[in-house]
Amino acid sequence: MSEKKLFKSNTKNIFALNYFNLLKTSSWIEMQIKEALKPYDLTHSQLNVLSVLVKSHPDPLDAKTIKESIIVASPDVTRLIDRLVIKGFVDRKTCPANRRKIDISVTENGMDFFFNVHRVAREALNNYFKDQLTEEEARMMYKLLGKMRKKN
Repeated sequence: MSEKKLFKSNTKNIFALNYFNLLKTSSWIEMQIKEALKPYDLTHSQLNVLSVLVKSHPDPLDAKTIKESIIVASPDVTRLIDRLVIKGFVDRKTCPANRRKIDISVTENGMDFFFNVHRVAREALNNYFKDQLTEEEARMMYKLLGKMRKKN
């Protein structure tokens, strides 16, 4: 089968259609979050880092642990953390037990900011999902997306 015929047949293949639909939906969701966060001068990746730090509070984390914990992979967590330090949302200190390790923790200002902004982002997405899906459909979607990520 030629590449052209293979390409055309994939446009009718439900698995290929689901792939493209998932990418399109993911991109759409990312744009919704970006728009919701724009007034706060915060990126989705920065919100994600704050979320990880808030969950671990009061325990600090190192950059490697943060990188492994965030939802959307970001190759440059150090730069994300730098921006959050400049904004006063995150502290960075040398670990007293291991001077080669840097402890990163959320500040009180960062926690307050996170809860305010997280609510806005959550409302922006929840309203869409609640308007488009029943609770049963949302549960099925959650299950199917989880199933897709499972490794055999």
